[in-house]
Amino acid sequence: MQAESDSRKRPAPRGTAAYPRKRAVAACQTCRSRKTKCDNRRPACTFCERAGATCNYSSQDLSAYDPASLAILDRLDQLENTLKSHISSGAPQTFLGAKHILSWPVFQERFQSRANLVQLLRQSPPLDRPKSVNCDIDNETCKQLVEQCFQHVLSKNPVLEEEALRKTINRVCLNGVSWDADSCLALLVCAIGSIASPKSSDTDWAASSSYFGAAQRRIGMLMSWDGIAVPQCYFLAGVYFMYNLRPLEAWRMFAQAVVCIHPDNPETMPPGHYSLEECVYWSCWKSEVELRMILQLPSFGVIGNRYPPHIPEPPVTDAAHEPKWFYYLADISLRRLDMNIRETVATALGRQIEKGARYTKLARAVPTLEEQLKDWAKSMPDVFNMSDTEESVLDSILKGRLLDSYDILYIPFLEAVLAADVPHGEAVAVMETYARKALECCVGRMTGLHQRFTIRHHGTWLMLQTCMRSALLILAARVAGHSDLLPEGWGSAVSIAATALAYWKEESPDVQDRFDILRMLGAECGVDIPA
Repeated sequence: MQAESDSRKRPAPRGTAAYPRKRAVAACQTCRSRKTKCDNRRPACTFCERAGATCNYSSQDLSAYDPASLAILDRLDQLENTLKSHISSGAPQTFLGAKHILSWPVFQERFQSRANLVQLLRQSPPLDRPKSVNCDIDNETCKQLVEQCFQHVLSKNPVLEEEALRKTINRVCLNGVSWDADSCLALLVCAIGSIASPKSSDTDWAASSSYFGAAQRRIGMLMSWDGIAVPQCYFLAGVYFMYNLRPLEAWRMFAQAVVCIHPDNPETMPPGHYSLEECVYWSCWKSEVELRMILQLPSFGVIGNRYPPHIPEPPVTDAAHEPKWFYYLADISLRRLDMNIRETVATALGRQIEKGARYTKLARAVPTLEEQLKDWAKSMPDVFNMSDTEESVLDSILKGRLLDSYDILYIPFLEAVLAADVPHGEAVAVMETYARKALECCVGRMTGLHQRFTIRHHGTWLMLQTCMRSALLILAARVAGHSDLLPEGWGSAVSIAATALAYWKEESPDVQDRFDILRMLGAECGVDIPA
């Protein structure tokens, strides 16, 4: 009987006999991240003291936890670190914007408090609200605005078919503006068409603001709609914000557009025939990725940095539209090459080997990548009519994008040379050669810009970012005492970049801030930049 009662005794409580309690010794945060043993010395452990690292201990008291709980917590820490490393390694980390350059040692942290681009953009005042919202659109006015929109915007971003759009506009004009996706689309086309021409007047801008105000009231209801008009509306809203130099707001619209048009499996999108959906997807995707990489915003799994598998097939069209379709397809093919270069550079510089060896490996890859860029340039037929203002801008944009790709290749070498962070021996000469090429690209970009920076378009803000980057790289070399790397005409190139920023500085706080930095550095380097 006694034996039976003993066998029915409850097991010892968890955490007493099963887990004898003792105070858990918590490693400092540095040793925990390195997954190495910590001697737990206070106020600084031996490793942190020798390495000069900040030694922080978690404020959480782990003494109340039993060994099983501590093991679970440790495993969760490992999973968190694994997830973070997986996310960080999923995108090419090749940041080449002003924020990164201003953090270089040559500037001695003088501009650290002003480097965050997103914070600067959040200081932008809201767009002027229209005094009245215009929902009364007539057919004749809409015809003109559709023509303007196609000529200056949609010909380069073929997210709408002209015949289908005209039918939609006619239907909205006939039945009146309602609360549906077609009406929102019509209002956005009118808003962009009003300001698409370089000759737009203040009256045109007021009308555009009114159209967009009416469209904004309808954008919210798109969340409950399906169909291709939804991503088209989000994309056009993004273009409108880009025309107003509001890249942060534009990025939100482009990201939403990609989510709406993203296919379940991009690999199944059929190649070899024209598809409006594929054109919309490409336009939204490349606009979102370009802004995200400049703004250094997080990626979403559905979008990512991988380009879609197929290049869109152009429709059968007349010869007048061929140059703009050529621009669209050439831009896409160059972006694919650009992403490959970014991944190559990020992989080479991210290797867990001695720093000098990383640059040596990258230097070995450069000739092959240069050859690919040269092949792309050679394959470009001469289709642009340079006497046509619109087509000359397209030619300029493509040439600028090609220089951007060369920047990705060369700027890491310039950064290392200016930081005196180069290996000894023959590699020094190779790195200085590529550093010099980076500066030659900067001067070449500004020399080819001339007065085209006064033309407002979808990519105006992006153009200003490349101007700032080029000028900063030139001035960084000058400040670091590497005038031997600077090509002829570097001072004029800085002046041209500053002139472009000065022209647009009233429209965006980030442009104003970067212009002020250029003036300050220009004065130190002997380049006169008027206020």
